[in-house]
Amino acid sequence: MIPSYSGMWSVHNADSFACDSEPMVAADTTSTPVLSTRAQTEIDNELGAMEERMRALRTRRNNFSPISSIPPEILGTIFVQHAQQMQLLHVPDNPAVLSWLKVGHICRHWREVALGTPELWATPFLNSSRATEEMLMRSKMAPLNLRCGQRYRMDSVQKALMHIDRLQEVSLPFLNGGMTYRWVMEFLNKLSSCSAPKLQSLSLEEEFAQTLRIAIPTSFVAPNLRSLQLKYCDLSWASSVLTGLTSLNIKKLSPECLPTLEELISALRRMPSLRFLELEDALPTLPPQTMSLPRAPPAMNVRLPHLNRLRFVAKILDVANVLAHIELPDSTMLEVQLGCRPSSPTNANQEWNLSLPIISHALESCFKATPAKSCRTPRSLRLFAAGRIHVQYSTVRNPSSWVGSMSETCLEPEWTAEHPVILDFDFPNDTSTAILSDLWRLVPIRTLEALYTEGFFSCWDGFWTDLLGCGAAPNLAYLNLRETPQALEDLIISLRSTHSSARSIGWRAHKELVFSPALSHLILESLEFDTSFSSFTRASDLVDVLIDRVNEGRGLEFLSITGCTGISAHDVRLLREVVADVQWDEYESFDDFDLEYDYDSLEDDDDDDDYNFYDGGDHYY
Repeated sequence: MIPSYSGMWSVHNADSFACDSEPMVAADTTSTPVLSTRAQTEIDNELGAMEERMRALRTRRNNFSPISSIPPEILGTIFVQHAQQMQLLHVPDNPAVLSWLKVGHICRHWREVALGTPELWATPFLNSSRATEEMLMRSKMAPLNLRCGQRYRMDSVQKALMHIDRLQEVSLPFLNGGMTYRWVMEFLNKLSSCSAPKLQSLSLEEEFAQTLRIAIPTSFVAPNLRSLQLKYCDLSWASSVLTGLTSLNIKKLSPECLPTLEELISALRRMPSLRFLELEDALPTLPPQTMSLPRAPPAMNVRLPHLNRLRFVAKILDVANVLAHIELPDSTMLEVQLGCRPSSPTNANQEWNLSLPIISHALESCFKATPAKSCRTPRSLRLFAAGRIHVQYSTVRNPSSWVGSMSETCLEPEWTAEHPVILDFDFPNDTSTAILSDLWRLVPIRTLEALYTEGFFSCWDGFWTDLLGCGAAPNLAYLNLRETPQALEDLIISLRSTHSSARSIGWRAHKELVFSPALSHLILESLEFDTSFSSFTRASDLVDVLIDRVNEGRGLEFLSITGCTGISAHDVRLLREVVADVQWDEYESFDDFDLEYDYDSLEDDDDDDDYNFYDGGDHYY
């Protein structure tokens, strides 16, 4: 039998007491608590020493792991790169931007490296006062990056702006004026008298137009500034800030601050290394009722040999007037984005005709047939129209960014890696028709392999034949129509072979070459086939024209029908007899769509700061 602990204690105590030569004396009960407390303290101290010893042994053991052989400076650089990735993934006011703090939870060595890397703390979390103070302290003298989201603490911004000699990047969006306006103006006024030697990027953006507007001082002491981004802010085009920049982005200038053509050209000449130029409602304006574009001597032109991206958004005559005086480089990296609108709807056609030659000439720099630009050959075009015409060219056949609706993604800068040209024209319907008919003059169509269309635009009789017929797009193999009911009927007519017919479709006489002879993939989305006899958009019409193409050796390889009404299972069976691969979602009418949405399945976003940034002291490491 295993004795109980109480029995063991009794035997042990009895033996010890029997060996004692002194007479037994009654125990002093009053001293027992004191002795017990002292003994517990001694044991606690021993346990603490043992824990410290175990920590030291674990640290020594970790030192033998391969990852511990990385020098601290390289490990710190890795931590900084990781933190920068988190800052790219999350907006500045999202606590998740601080998820890189977990690197200091791994071991003591990593904690010491993190605390000893000032650059790791150089982007203060401006949504917390304590976090800002701690990160400003830990960053020591490292260059600071100030990035605000929609939520931030004004006192945090003020504290960070006081370190003017350390500022490297300042990005401040505003929702209103008030105290933020005063602090930013104080900061800018300081730049008039004291230097910001490390400042490389400045971004000041108001969300909406305000009565009080941020004004950039004429004297601006930031010799290393390379990037300037302003929205609803004002500046003088003679300001020293417009010198030596490689990136200039200005949006929504006050009318009184718009430059003259001479001022803009002079400013651009002070930026010979400019790579990114984006001006939205910040171009010189021509007088109302301008009937012709002014001519200026070639000496007025400015050459921008290093330009990679050009984006102008303004009235079309103003855009054309500036484009006429900028010599674009013949570069494989050039990206052009133009957003144009007429000065008045009544003169829209005239303004388009005046501007077309200049815009067309400017775009030639993107599509010149040179060996160096062989990789830039436009392979796909995306046409979106819903009250405006939006055109994109891509250098790949199936761009990943074109998944989903086009209306959700217009003029986004991240697209430009694949899309050298993005055009956005906000014109009346009759002028939009002229723009569509002139597309071939703006960008080359002959090299197209894929065409994506979406929206409701003015489609005239013979639209497809005029746009892509007569051998204009001999390599077009992929055609995607989404929500383009006006173009569907003419497409069916254009698809019809000219050499044989199953039956007559439409009244137009077809004497041209076979429309898109290389067409192999046809995607139809959210379209409506009409079942009436007078219409030429019946599903049976599509079957007939595809039979024609098969007979001429121009049959389709793939047909996809999604979200289309007016088509039946019987029609699809007939289509599968002439097309090798037909995909159909089996929807025949709007009643087949499941419009209910399970909102209970949505999980609430938890924006709470789970990192407990500085609660209870410095316990992260």
